[in-house]
Amino acid sequence: MRSQQGSVGTRLLRAIVVLCLGVLFEAGSATADKAPDLLTPAERAWLAGRPRIVLGAANDWGVFANKDARGGLSGPLIEYFDLINRKLGTDIRIEAGPWHEMVGKAEAGEIDGLAVTTAREERKKHFLFTDSFYDSPAFIYLRTDDLQRKGAPFDLRGLRGKRVGYLKGSLRDSRALAMHPDIKPVPLASYATLAQGLLRGEVDAAIAAYALEYWRASNAVVGLTITRIVPEIDPRQVMSINKNEPELVGILNKGIAAITRDELEPFYRRWFGQDYSDRVAAVRVRLEPEERAWLSERPVLRVGVDPRWAPVEFADDAGIAQGLSLAYLERLGKMLGVRFEVSTDLSKTNALKLLEDRELDLLPALAKTPSRERQVRFAGPYASFPAAIFSATDVTYIGGPDGLNGKTVSVVRGDAVEEWLREKWPGVQLLPVADTQAALKAITDGSAYAFIGNLVTTSYYIGQSGLAQIRVAGETPFVYQIAMGVRSDWPMLAGILQKGIDAIPATERDTIYRDWISIRYQHGVDYTWLWTVVGGALLVLLLVFAERTLRLNRANSRLQRLAKELSQVEERERRRLAGELHDSPMQKLALAQLQFSAASGEVDAGPAARLGNGLGLMREALDELHTLQFELSPPLLYREGLASALEWLAAHATERFSVAFSFRDAAPTVKVPQVLAIVLFQVARELVYNVAKHAGARTGSIVLDADGNHVVLSVADDGKGFGEASGARRRREGFGLFSVRERVTLFGGEVSIAATDAGSRVSVRMPLPQQVETAAGPAAHTPISLRASRDEAA
Repeated sequence: MRSQQGSVGTRLLRAIVVLCLGVLFEAGSATADKAPDLLTPAERAWLAGRPRIVLGAANDWGVFANKDARGGLSGPLIEYFDLINRKLGTDIRIEAGPWHEMVGKAEAGEIDGLAVTTAREERKKHFLFTDSFYDSPAFIYLRTDDLQRKGAPFDLRGLRGKRVGYLKGSLRDSRALAMHPDIKPVPLASYATLAQGLLRGEVDAAIAAYALEYWRASNAVVGLTITRIVPEIDPRQVMSINKNEPELVGILNKGIAAITRDELEPFYRRWFGQDYSDRVAAVRVRLEPEERAWLSERPVLRVGVDPRWAPVEFADDAGIAQGLSLAYLERLGKMLGVRFEVSTDLSKTNALKLLEDRELDLLPALAKTPSRERQVRFAGPYASFPAAIFSATDVTYIGGPDGLNGKTVSVVRGDAVEEWLREKWPGVQLLPVADTQAALKAITDGSAYAFIGNLVTTSYYIGQSGLAQIRVAGETPFVYQIAMGVRSDWPMLAGILQKGIDAIPATERDTIYRDWISIRYQHGVDYTWLWTVVGGALLVLLLVFAERTLRLNRANSRLQRLAKELSQVEERERRRLAGELHDSPMQKLALAQLQFSAASGEVDAGPAARLGNGLGLMREALDELHTLQFELSPPLLYREGLASALEWLAAHATERFSVAFSFRDAAPTVKVPQVLAIVLFQVARELVYNVAKHAGARTGSIVLDADGNHVVLSVADDGKGFGEASGARRRREGFGLFSVRERVTLFGGEVSIAATDAGSRVSVRMPLPQQVETAAGPAAHTPISLRASRDEAA
């Protein structure tokens, strides 16, 4: 009987799945058929007459377009034009070289234009400009010790009387500095000389794009720090196209317009990190001069947070403010250049009183009510949550507030719903209590029939307290519109905060919401008896089987997804730790090294010798920390790709373990997505360390190859092998290899072990995502191209 039920249930589920897949396929096909060509026939004809279109870019200005380990071009600019080419079905190439050479070739008509420039008046003689496609603000850079002593200037006026370095050839930076005759501008040839000039004291500050920060982090340079954006410098970047090619300007503008912000944000984060996204978001905050001046006079804002309103805002066990509203404050602080001083020991009532008395400046999570709007200036809402009715599980479904007339209902004292209930439902007997936990306790001890409160917060505390005897028993029309409330005499701050919130991309808002809000609840009438009567026993059994099978499949899928995410979280955490290691202890050690080195020339021979010994130890410590930083998360993996990272791994393992590892890239044209590259690098690192520790090998090799739509990673050695002594086999096939198998399996791959004449080889075969072709060309949103080399992308 059970096998028959299983067979019926399985067939039922398969039929449903096939039906859904068919519907999705038809919908996808219909969508693909309707994908329009963005270009007109005339524009296509113009392109057909120009099979080779080349734009120039600087290879001496940081990360944008540089040669990778295989001789091709890589960088965010290359990926951006890959995206434009996919949108338009074009083949626009990038040529990289020294900036002055690229400008000369473009002005002479040897190439079609420049890929990234500012729209300067001086260039109009030779070029037409596209629409702005990229914001590259200029930042003020200072020596770290100067920043700690004096703080960061708010704009160029704060650099009066200073020597300010900038990148030679940057028209926008030189023109901005020229507007301040009391600043001495110092042009320097490259990011390296700009950083060295600042560290040596040859300049007092520097202004440059974020690329200088990327260069500093990539080269492990310490002692200088990125600070605020220079508000006087227009961040908008355009493409400069030869004046005799106006058609190309129109074509590129269509490609720029087709790329969405949601496509750009992950792109920026992948190349520059979350810090860049947070800082550049400030460019979208178009503050008026008087607003900037107002903020510059108030760099610290006092904030009050409810310590017991999780997950919207709360204080953790250490008293640190956390939650959805604090995540918004963190973003706004970076965007606006202000610091929030947070108090967490306030009830909602006390916080509102302090705000009205102007002892606080801001409440970040306040629901609007008529009385509050008379006392508080509000920015627009950034989140909304319904108010729900909660009661004991043995209470029948209440429905709405009408069902509570004459009943005692607990509410949080000072909460917005209390004011709403007093006005709209005077027949409900209210029991104000200190917080949500106290309101729920009133239900369990019988002093209240129900509680009305924020669905998100109440669900959170029910889960935290394990109060299975309380559930959602009804709904209300009231919605908490969560906004930032500002003291009444500071209307300008409310406007500034609104501009900041509006500038946060939708993808980041979604991420903040997902990070903090997760609700699971059950509500409604218990229909078990009704279904039992209406249904038959067989129908119930089939439904239960189908439901449990679906639940099991969902649980397995979720488990696999979580395991994948755990693997990616591990790498993100490694990268974060590597960054923190670089940004704090290594900076301080390097600064101390410079100071001790300077001091050694000012003392007698005996102390100088001891200082020299100490400096030697300090250099060794810095070298070891630098090695540890690269072992945690090599920057090469993100900057130049998997092959370069594996080449570094082979060299590093050779030096560290005295096992001569080599690396060979047998498939240089295969482009591996970053998520897959991270997994393959983690696997390679585990296998290489396994060889070094357990195999007793003298030599080893790492080979990256391709087989159809699969990428193949092999690690071989001339050591003991897996088939020798059982003890050695157990050590080599221990948890490390088990974790490799599990990780590879999660991504649809397989692991094989083979004996060789010299030792053994472990091979990992992973599927590559496939590009979908349509009648209109490659799919617009396909993230990778299996056989597009860096040279082709350029």
